Amino acid sequence: MKNPVLTAILGLVLAWPAVASAQSIFLRELVVIPVRPIDTNTFEVIENDGAGGTSMWCAASKFTRDYLNQRGGEIAVLRARGDSAAFPGRKSVIFTTAPVASPVKSTSQGVRTEGQVFSMGHANALCRSQPEILIQVRVVAQ
Repeated sequence: MKNPVLTAILGLVLAWPAVASAQSIFLRELVVIPVRPIDTNTFEVIENDGAGGTSMWCAASKFTRDYLNQRGGEIAVLRARGDSAAFPGRKSVIFTTAPVASPVKSTSQGVRTEGQVFSMGHANALCRSQPEILIQVRVVAQ
């Protein structure tokens, strides 16, 4: 091309899709959360990689859906965040899909209230509320 201005404009037009798509790329952090089954309805979610309440609820919903094969119903905090009985030195929360004696309905994503109940849908939606974090469940035994 003999015209440098047209060459520059053509270069920008051809490069624009690559530049635009690069702007939308972001990194996702993979957080692997161990889950220990206790019985057919109860399981322990062990804190890992700085996971907070939102991540713990997300892991509980994934375990309930993928390992207990439950698609609906509720998940409740049976034992609030505290020392893990199975893994000394670690913190955990024990969740259940069985009905609890005094259910607590709340929108708080914390895991420090025994009896707190979320629907499966609500807990699963928390997995999408943190797009920068990808939660993966790893089933452990002890």
